[in-house]
Amino acid sequence: MTVQPGTVIEGRYQIERQIGTGGMASVWLANDRLLGRPVAVKILSDRYASDPDFVERFRREASAAAKLSHSNIVAVFDRGEYEGNYYIVMEYLPGPDLKRIIREQGPLDPRNAVDAALQILSALGAAHKHDVIHRDVKPQNVMVSEDGQLKVTDFGIARAGDDADMTEAGSVIGTAQYLSPEQARGDDVTTASDCYSVGIVLYEMLTGRVPFDGDTPVAVAMRQVNEPPVAPRLLVPSIPEDLNGIVMRALEKRPGARYRTAQEFRDALLSVRRHLPEPDDRTAILAPVDPPTRVIPAVRPPERTEETVPRGRTLNTTPPPAAEPPGKSRRGRIALIVILALALVGGATAFILGTRNTGVTIPTVNGQPADMARQVLKSAGFEVTDDQRYDLTVPLGQVVRTDPAGGKKADRGSTVTMIVSKGQETGTVPDVSGMTWDVARQTLEDADFPARKTEASDKDVPSGQVISQSPDGGSTQPKGTQVTVTISTGPRIVTVPDLSLVRKDVAIARLENAKLVADVRERESSQRGPGLVIGQDPTRGTKVDEGSTVTIFVSVAPPSTTTTTTTTTTGATTANLVAVPRLLGSSYQDAATKLKAVGLPAAISDGTIPGSEPEGTVVRQSPAPGTQVDPTKAQITITVSDGTGSTPALTG
Repeated sequence: MTVQPGTVIEGRYQIERQIGTGGMASVWLANDRLLGRPVAVKILSDRYASDPDFVERFRREASAAAKLSHSNIVAVFDRGEYEGNYYIVMEYLPGPDLKRIIREQGPLDPRNAVDAALQILSALGAAHKHDVIHRDVKPQNVMVSEDGQLKVTDFGIARAGDDADMTEAGSVIGTAQYLSPEQARGDDVTTASDCYSVGIVLYEMLTGRVPFDGDTPVAVAMRQVNEPPVAPRLLVPSIPEDLNGIVMRALEKRPGARYRTAQEFRDALLSVRRHLPEPDDRTAILAPVDPPTRVIPAVRPPERTEETVPRGRTLNTTPPPAAEPPGKSRRGRIALIVILALALVGGATAFILGTRNTGVTIPTVNGQPADMARQVLKSAGFEVTDDQRYDLTVPLGQVVRTDPAGGKKADRGSTVTMIVSKGQETGTVPDVSGMTWDVARQTLEDADFPARKTEASDKDVPSGQVISQSPDGGSTQPKGTQVTVTISTGPRIVTVPDLSLVRKDVAIARLENAKLVADVRERESSQRGPGLVIGQDPTRGTKVDEGSTVTIFVSVAPPSTTTTTTTTTTGATTANLVAVPRLLGSSYQDAATKLKAVGLPAAISDGTIPGSEPEGTVVRQSPAPGTQVDPTKAQITITVSDGTGSTPALTG
């Protein structure tokens, strides 16, 4: 059966005109002749009617929606099959949808955006209680009724249709900009998936844009899976911090980290809503979440006579007002008649003038394909012209808006201009490397790329200049794409560590850990063992730029002197051996004095360890006290306490 205006389905639903089309079905405005009301009839496309899988999914949508009864869900009245066509009869809402509201008004006031999200979540919460997951929550599927109430539609349809926005084996089909990461990967879908999509819708209401977009649906889906969103507060600084946090939690990649149920999401929004100011003087298009209390006028009791007063009750004995004199009453009646006559004449005149000047309401065709929109406008009695313009959000060939706007009235036969999208205009992103922030921002904005600033330290790029940008300079991007520019704050400041009396290799390691460079120089010393740091420049505690050079002076022994040897009777020579003194418990200076007294070289420090002994006290030595050593070859190593421990470190 070919559906066209005038077709009557099941002898009841008379088709009037097509009001929408999608990947797998078309939607028609019809008159329910039995009940005398307008209804929307969704009819499965012919190319899917012969496919059992699509028919079953279409039936599933009807079944899912039919068992949901909620003020924020579009009602389903009937379903069936007529001459090979499968149809669903639903509540008719002339619109607009929430997507059009966002396009026309830009970012919504936070209070309005939160109220809208609360209504959507209320609908989803009712669906989730019946184990129905929407899977395709987006502003195009949220209609605004005449009283400002939001109505969610298209339950169950997200799993079907070759022409859906993204199709990939093993994945759920949906609109890529609103898909949860698990849907994009083809994983199991839960109630948390719907909550993620509501988070995207709330983000778009607050900022006027979706957090993830791209040239192809697959590219968008990959961004949903891999990239963190830009915080909405960075785009619209007036968004309250706590509301910004709620949106960011809703967009967590892991389902367990975001709101898992619609009620949990609602509770979070309700907690912040009470602190949001009332919307400004812009007209709010959404009904309030909590309708105001209605004041019912008191019913005036009928006058009672003495006969009707029950026994035991007391009548009001106040005397009635005196009757007006006959002459005055007559004059009053004449004046009343004159006033009524004048009112009737004035009302008739206003009606005639109003009828003459009312005109015809311009249909709203935003988002429709240009050919379909042109037919709709011509059917309403208007002449139509086109104006082609680039647009970031409206796909190629669809109507961005009309001039005059839809919903306004104009004379029949007047001209309506359709602004038709030419798609996204692309351009080359300027390379702003090495520029200052002000110059980089102006350069990018002149090329229609808004700039966003971040900062980072860098020892190679002077403070205030660009370190990097994303997307890269020279790449081709849709105009309007935000470019993140990272500005250098200069080198990081670090503190020079204490290197005194440690071995050269230890000193070099400490400097490397502090991101500093060692410049090693030797200096003769008879007071310190060879290989020890006996000086540094800059001194410890000095604040320097990361990557700076620190000079360390390492001790070396002075030129050696002649040693005395003895000759045995057999002609062999032996060195004079001495015993290593006990150094434990001595200060470093005392230890040096003891070693010098027996002709041994100064000790080499092996560093410090925590101990309760005073700082600089020798707590370990090698060789052990009393060991016989050759003073010309001996090397004494000591370890000292740093004074920070709670237990003794002294050993031996």
